[in-house]
Amino acid sequence: MKTLYYHASLITGDVDRLFLPGGYLLVDGDRVAAVGVCGDEALPEADVRHDLAGRILMPGMISSHCHFYGQFVRGMPLSEPIYNWQQYLSRMWWRVDKALDERQTYYSALMGLVEGLKAGTTTYFDHQASPNYITGSLDTIERAMRAVGGRGCLAYEVTDRDGAERAARGIAENERYIRAHQAEGDRFRGIFGLHASYSLSAETLERSSAVGNALNAGFHIHMAESEADVSDCYRRFDMHVVERLHEAGILGEKTITAHNVHLKPRHFGILRETGVTAAHNVQSNTNTAVGICPVVPLMDAGVHVALGGDGYTYDLFTELGFASIQQHIGQNDCSVFSGKQILDMSFTNNQRLAKRIFGYEVGVLRPGAAADFLILDYDPPTPLHAGNVLSHMTSGFSGHVDTVVCDGETVVERHHCTRVDEKEIFAGCRAEAQRLWDSLAAQ
Repeated sequence: MKTLYYHASLITGDVDRLFLPGGYLLVDGDRVAAVGVCGDEALPEADVRHDLAGRILMPGMISSHCHFYGQFVRGMPLSEPIYNWQQYLSRMWWRVDKALDERQTYYSALMGLVEGLKAGTTTYFDHQASPNYITGSLDTIERAMRAVGGRGCLAYEVTDRDGAERAARGIAENERYIRAHQAEGDRFRGIFGLHASYSLSAETLERSSAVGNALNAGFHIHMAESEADVSDCYRRFDMHVVERLHEAGILGEKTITAHNVHLKPRHFGILRETGVTAAHNVQSNTNTAVGICPVVPLMDAGVHVALGGDGYTYDLFTELGFASIQQHIGQNDCSVFSGKQILDMSFTNNQRLAKRIFGYEVGVLRPGAAADFLILDYDPPTPLHAGNVLSHMTSGFSGHVDTVVCDGETVVERHHCTRVDEKEIFAGCRAEAQRLWDSLAAQ
């Protein structure tokens, strides 16, 4: 079926024609069929037509790094105070990971998807950790995504912190899921997940590299998030974490390195030459006080920095606005972080990553691309045009997502998910969160 959306303020995500006032979008099934401007030519024929009367239509946002499993920490009581990043891990995250079971994994993914889709995020590069529920965990997340909607590239984070047997099962879960999702056009893909250098032995990293590279799947790993990651790598291997992962064959054009906070300029060339995607998670990094990612120097050096959220947020409009102003203080220069860099981090680099993983275009409105897009109820209080559309996006779009289409199907309409009962899901989430909290309190 062909559906036409016309008289739209069309943000295409295409750097060569970013903003088309009075634009139209023709969708044929699950793909974009045509993009143009009303009045330049006759509008295409369609089975269904929607006059948007000037409302904004734009591509769905892409989160290059997230963790659905972390949703239940919101409001969670802590048994001990947390003062630094290491305590975040030992006193909260690693305790939560170990307690997760199948039902909690499922409901945490439902929760992240409901909130994420309503915020305008349609594609998720998720990173799962549940050492007592490994085998089948990625299928459970996929089941939640199929229920609510969304496009996903899923990974299980392999680590040695829970012993060799669980590390081996994590490797097997990645391999199984990657092999199961290699069909052309699949809405789901697998990527090989790794936790971080400091929790990976030489043997496990070598084995993971061999399996992941044999599958040509790419890797998804936390890198240089904290100073502890870097100092551990120097202590054990006498090299920086970037150098260790490069030597191990982990860095490449399908690889996501998340955080990238503690890097030196001498490492930028490795990231550029290997073609990795560096996922930036500004609010999470600020919350945990690990530091400020050198986004501007990285992008100036040609590194592909893409917008993430780390599961801390799925509202990528807010994340983007925060990222832009944080670079001002980080570089002590309010003129840095150019419009092109904002465009690259929010659209171009995420699109590049998605195409390499999924095999087709995502996050851009061009013929042949996936039909993933948003309609906003944002009524611009100041003039909106090609020269300032990014300023409106970073400061005004959050909270204004009315309609979300993913894979050609409307999954959010009038600010509500269409495929699931949100009240029922959140009731289930409250029950599962309480069960998780109770199990942690009993430890």
